[in-house]
Amino acid sequence: MNEITESSEPLIVRHIKLFLFISIELPSVSISIYIFYKFYHSYEIRSRINNHSILALLFVSFIALITELPITLQYLSSGHVKPADERFCLFWIWYNYSLKAIDLFLMAWTSIERHILIFHSYLVSTSIGKLKWHYIPIVICFIYIPLFYFLCVIIYPCENNFDYSSHLCHSICFHKITWLSIFDWITNILLPSLIIEIGSVTLLIRILIQFKKMKRTIKWRATRKMALQLISIASLYSIFWISFTLISIIRLFFIPKFLDKLTLYYFHYSPYFVQLLMPCICLFCLPELWTRKNRVVPTQ
Repeated sequence: MNEITESSEPLIVRHIKLFLFISIELPSVSISIYIFYKFYHSYEIRSRINNHSILALLFVSFIALITELPITLQYLSSGHVKPADERFCLFWIWYNYSLKAIDLFLMAWTSIERHILIFHSYLVSTSIGKLKWHYIPIVICFIYIPLFYFLCVIIYPCENNFDYSSHLCHSICFHKITWLSIFDWITNILLPSLIIEIGSVTLLIRILIQFKKMKRTIKWRATRKMALQLISIASLYSIFWISFTLISIIRLFFIPKFLDKLTLYYFHYSPYFVQLLMPCICLFCLPELWTRKNRVVPTQ
């Protein structure tokens, strides 16, 4: 049986993170519920295809805030994992990895989809087109990621040595399998992170290049709005995911102990801020939810 000890993280560091997460979590959950309410009662808002990916991102963040984050808050409060059980650690790691990777994949697809909606809208002008280029990619994000981590975390035959005094029980044994760990980081973390950056920057460049031509069209207002939505949300991912991803790649391929304590105490937790701040960004990107001139009319 693994011995349960107090976390190596300084108490003050854990409590600062605990206070910060709780202070943001409560308004974030409230804003999420408000947005869901508006979507539910407005057919016009929820029928717009460009809003669906934002709603999916918000849904994943909301689920993480009300289910997975409380486990982390409990750890930050007590300094050790409760319950100190191998099965719980396996579930927590699978659940945490799945939520974060689904979030990344959805955002990566959103970065690609904005190009389709703005420059190749004919692809989603039919029911078959919407199914192929809109709904199926979103469904794949929700199926592939949990299945991949279920196979790696739960099914893969290797011996775990959990540390109940560490966040996420310290590690999972498939990370010790070099090829599998590299595949995971490149495919599920690095690749979507790069797609988010490249997709957002290239979209902005394409719009600037065609600015004069597009400004004269009736679609300009919708184009500007979709671009602003993408840049706003992508900036959130850039701030909190890119640094974590780069440091993780350095630790994986070059220097295993690179910025060890900073990674353990700070960068390891930075992706949580994406989920915590997502509701605020979504509210900013959807002014029709809160401007008076666009009051939501409940559906009959």
